Amino acid sequence: MKDNVIRKNRIFSLMIYIAFSLFFIFIAQILPSYSSMIIALADSGPSIYFPEYSWDFGEITPDELPTHIFKFENIGDEVLIIKETKVSCESCIDPIISTRELNPGEAGELKITVNSLDMIGRFTKRIYLESNDPVNPQVVITVSGFIKEKDKLAAQIQPKPQPQTPFSVGISYFGQGEYDKAITEFEKSIELDENHTESYYYLGQCYLQKGIIEYNNKNILKAYSLYRKANKFAEQAIPQYEKIIENNPKDLNSYLKLGYIYETRSIVPFIDEYNEALEYYLKALDLAASPSSAGNTGIIIYLNTRIGVVCFNKNKYSQAIEYLEIAEKVSPQNIEVAYYLGLSYDKIGEIEKAREFLSRVIELAPQSEFAREAEKELKKINKD
Repeated sequence: MKDNVIRKNRIFSLMIYIAFSLFFIFIAQILPSYSSMIIALADSGPSIYFPEYSWDFGEITPDELPTHIFKFENIGDEVLIIKETKVSCESCIDPIISTRELNPGEAGELKITVNSLDMIGRFTKRIYLESNDPVNPQVVITVSGFIKEKDKLAAQIQPKPQPQTPFSVGISYFGQGEYDKAITEFEKSIELDENHTESYYYLGQCYLQKGIIEYNNKNILKAYSLYRKANKFAEQAIPQYEKIIENNPKDLNSYLKLGYIYETRSIVPFIDEYNEALEYYLKALDLAASPSSAGNTGIIIYLNTRIGVVCFNKNKYSQAIEYLEIAEKVSPQNIEVAYYLGLSYDKIGEIEKAREFLSRVIELAPQSEFAREAEKELKKINKD
């Protein structure tokens, strides 16, 4: 009986051994041809390859401007051309691509910076990279994270699960660039509380973002119509933020929001509220630069940039340069800073510096709207 059991076990083991041997022989035979097929596909024309397609920043403080670099390469046998980069929220994501053309075997970088100043809670953003890769013409890169609320951060309180409210749902949609859905939720939030300041602010932001999209698509009249809607809601948010400041003169958030509201309201023709924007931005900068607010580097860069842009729009070019250079020293790859430095130096007649900064914009972000405008400015300068 025992011998029979041993014999059966040996036969079973032999069968398993034979089965595995046949399996590995089969794999060894097909693997070379399979690998050749993959290589052939990769080598046929340009071929873009990203080792990673997503990144989660984890928890972010409201004062951070976090950055992540996605590396990519051309694994094909022809020149890879990056045609365009698009983002789901232009004011929230700043994509900078290192180069627009890669020879076979060359590598590049896509640098993503998240502007956390106007977002709260969980966010997911998408960046669309279009190229001449015939197999994969559009790559979708995703970044995500959770932006803490400032008061909870200061108190070092762990975030607790909050019930879903129209405002929180609206913020989620806003973060994903789904502005029409966000508008519906913010309107519900105002129905529940007609004095909910942030709902008015983000309603205006939704219409502003929709206006920016239409403007970039050359639908100028539709864009201005949306800008006017944004201004309508801003008019309701302004007195509420002013009331908050009256009760708490050190409320940095209200100064930031008011400065941005007045700056963006001035996009509409015949509205000039840059003086008001400058007033609130300067007060915010004083608060952010105070010893008690150490660590606000991201906000200080942001405010020096905004003040510089506002000064440029007020034709105060030397003042614009003063603030923009402060931002440039800390953030030399900021394309908005470089663009307005180039324009400002051109206005005061320092042509070589104007060329330097406008050329930097094109080098850092060749597919951006800033780069296209910088190219136009350089052509004007070179004609003169």
